[in-house]
This record gives sequence, C-alpha cells and structure tokens, in this order.
Amino acid sequence: MKRGSVLLINPWIYDFAAYDFWTKPLGLLQIGGILRDLGYQVQLLDCLDRHYPKLAASDKPRSRDDGTGKFIRQEIKKPDVLRDIPRRYCRYGLPKALVRQHLDHMPAPDVVLVTSFMTYWYPAVRDMVTLVREVFPQAPVILGGIYATLCPEHARRIVKPDILITGEGEQEAVRQVARLTGGAGRNYTYRHLDELGFPAFELYAQTDSTSMQMSRGCPFNCSFCASRRLVNGYRRRSPDNVIAELQHWLERKQIRHLAFFDDALLYQPDQLIKPVLRQIAELPELMLHTPNGMTPGLLDADLAELFYASGLCTVRLSFETSNAQRQLEMSKVTNAQCVRAIENLEKAGYRRKDIGVYVLMGLPGQDEQEVRDSVRFVHDQGATVKLASFSPIPGTRETGRAVKMGLWNPDSDLLLTNNTLFPVWKRTTGYENSRMLVEWVKELNSIL
Repeated sequence: MKRGSVLLINPWIYDFAAYDFWTKPLGLLQIGGILRDLGYQVQLLDCLDRHYPKLAASDKPRSRDDGTGKFIRQEIKKPDVLRDIPRRYCRYGLPKALVRQHLDHMPAPDVVLVTSFMTYWYPAVRDMVTLVREVFPQAPVILGGIYATLCPEHARRIVKPDILITGEGEQEAVRQVARLTGGAGRNYTYRHLDELGFPAFELYAQTDSTSMQMSRGCPFNCSFCASRRLVNGYRRRSPDNVIAELQHWLERKQIRHLAFFDDALLYQPDQLIKPVLRQIAELPELMLHTPNGMTPGLLDADLAELFYASGLCTVRLSFETSNAQRQLEMSKVTNAQCVRAIENLEKAGYRRKDIGVYVLMGLPGQDEQEVRDSVRFVHDQGATVKLASFSPIPGTRETGRAVKMGLWNPDSDLLLTNNTLFPVWKRTTGYENSRMLVEWVKELNSIL
C-alpha cells in the first residue's frame, strides 16, 4: 500500500553554456530511493534528462561514445545584470511547454522536492517552483541542494519554498515528507552510508549511465572549495555495498557508463577505491569516468594499473597551479606529484594527451603569467589542459580573500558568481583578456 505521493524535480539550467557530463541529481535520487523503500509513490521530473521519452526523436540530443552530450537549449532573455556579456543566455533542458504538459497530465503529488546546484542557476529554480505552484497549489514545496545550502537566506527570499533543507538532506527530507503526508519515516535516521539503499535511478525510462558517490565529504581543505560547507566530515561506503549497487544497475538498466563524483576519490585507496576497482575489472565491460578530478599525489603505479584494467577512459587530475606558494595556500599537490601521476598513468597504458589536468584561473591575487606558467607546465608533460575559472563561492577562503582585496562584493547578485564571467579577473585582467587566455589553451591542446 502506497503511503503518499512525492514528486522529485531537477530544474533546468539557465546559463551561457551547459553540457551533460553524466549529470544526475544524486542527492535527490538518494532521497527518492529511501522514500521508495518506505512505501511512498515516487515520481521524477528531471528537466536535464536527454533521454526523456516524450521528446520527438528529431529533438533528442545525440550522445557521444563516452555517454556525454548536449542539452536541448532555447535562448531566453538575458538578465539585466548580465546584459554586457556578449554571449547568448539560454534555458538548457526540456522545453518549458513539455515540462508544463508533463505536470498537467500527472496526478497531483502530496509533496514536491526540488533540488538545486550552482548558486548562479537560482533563476531556474525560482521559475520551476513558481510553475509547480501554478499547477499544484496545494502541494508543499521542499527545496534542498547546493544553492539552498550555501545561500539559504537568498533561497528563502527569492525562491520562497515552504521548507528549506541545508546540508545532507536525507534525514530531514524524509522526516518532513512523513510529517506532511502522515506516512512512514517520522523518526527516520541512519548511521552508515551503506544503510541508505540505492538511489532511485529506476525512475528514468532510459539511461545508459549512472553516477555514483562512494564517499562523502573531503579530508582536504582546498582554499577555493565549499565541500566542507556542504558535508560534515568525511566518510565512505563499504566496497561490497558499492559493487552491489553497480551490479543492481547493470542487471536492471544495462548501463555502459559509470561516473564517480567523489570529492576525494583516491583518499586511503586501500580502503575503498582499490578493492572496488579489482571487483569492477571482473564485471561486464564498463566505461568509467572521473569528472571531479583525482588527487595526483595519491595516484600510485598500482592504482593507475587498476584504473586501466577496470575501464577508466575519462581521466581527470586536480592540479590547479604549478606555483609552489599557491600550492601551499591551497593545500594542493606539488609539481613532482603531478609529473609522477602522469608517468604512472602512461606506464599503465594511457596516452598522455588523453589525461586531462585541471588548471585554475581567475583567483584573487593570481596574475595571467602564473596561469600561463601552469598551463605550460601541464602542456610540457604532454597532457591536456582542462582550464577552469574560479567562482566566488560563499564561505570559501579564496572568496574571503577576494572580498578583503576589494575584488568582490559579497552582496553582489549571485548571477555574477558565474565562472563564465571570470568574476574576480573581470576587474583586474579583464573579460576579453581572460577569453583570449581560454582560446590560447585550446590552441595548445589542439597540437598534442
């Protein structure tokens, strides 16, 4: 007997650019899985689902061999605060008319759970909540996710959810749903990540990929990262639990791609990633991906060989800078560790140009020459530079530094934190010079 009806929603993205790198709303799906196991009727509307069954065949974006692909996009009015940016501003995801049709034709849910990601994507979250209230005026809306956690007062003021949840949301979301519906879970709690069960990926009509977190939190303390504001402490699942989930989806969804979204995938490798990879190597062939980036200092020869044997094809290393002083300030790796990691991967069977190395630009106090030196360092190793632009995330040390240096106003519209705008460097290096640096990196990568 179903105890209540819950609708999970992953909103659109409003931005100058967006791409599906195995994008799945893991936290929302995890809550959906718990509610499913408690007997609730759970439905999903993922506006970023490129395989949505009601899309016309001609409208469905094609997937690349690695499982990634473009979202459907529609140009929309650019917010006034972004009017000087010479790029098209678009809604990425399902057409708004199709989303409205989906909502109009489904039974009214008892509760709606909406997730959120980048802080500068808040307009899409606001518009989704507005639409939900037009269609289901009686259904309470619960908002959670990254934006809700980092900017709770902003979310309460702009999005106006009935209930806002910050941080890891499973316990509070389940308890709130139970309270609102009279269903099970009023005192829901868990002690170990293994007790959470599997995310509700079965709610997708079609998918050839799955995303996974084997651990939560991060033991490191990088100056630009908000991981410690999002998750309290570091903890991990057991290897057996991870493999059980993977086998479950292999049997039910015949997935071909698995993307790891751990913040510290390689931490204490003998405890988790190595035993997991040894078992993955025995499963049907999969393509593995590490979009979050791995810590080079932890990637030894044994781990590199395990990744190659297990089918890791998207290799990303978190390096950020070759500047020794900034490495100390960031709590990041050394140049020697980066070189060694690339060597280990090459010996395992990877081509150097297939190894992506993140370099960070746009930091407060960082000049263009430092970035060029870092890019040259990676390029000289024969690896592909993955240039990332700094975003002033509330609560990070780098954002605090930018404020002290007068390079960032903490009261600025969150739309201006978009890394596409080079938020800090726009005031120092300049937007056009920053764009020229991006193009230079593309040229360097093209000659590998």
